[in-house]
Amino acid sequence: MSTRKPSNRKPAGPGRQEKETPTPRPTSGARPTTSSTERVRSTATPTRAPRVKKELIFNRNNYIILGAAGLAMTLGIILMSGGAMPDPNTWDENIIYGSRRMVIAPIMMLGGVVLGIVAIFRK
Repeated sequence: MSTRKPSNRKPAGPGRQEKETPTPRPTSGARPTTSSTERVRSTATPTRAPRVKKELIFNRNNYIILGAAGLAMTLGIILMSGGAMPDPNTWDENIIYGSRRMVIAPIMMLGGVVLGIVAIFRK
């Protein structure tokens, strides 16, 4: 004699499959640790390939020349600045059109640009 309880499920017929109720996911954000797809970490130390020293585009001398070019251009800008009139009611052409602003500063700026070009193209 069988002591089987009657089931409320409908029998599976052709084209009909039994559906299982999905297990509820934890709401705390934690993942279950009993997963069959769990990754195992390797404890072996990976071997590293020998480091190949990459050659830079510029060498030390190129960077020194580039620094000198930057300093020359900065000095040219400093030489061009200033020139406030001592009295706002008078105009002094020697302050605005002096040789420092009209000759020396532009030469310094152009010299910096030329040094930068030399530093870039020098091998």
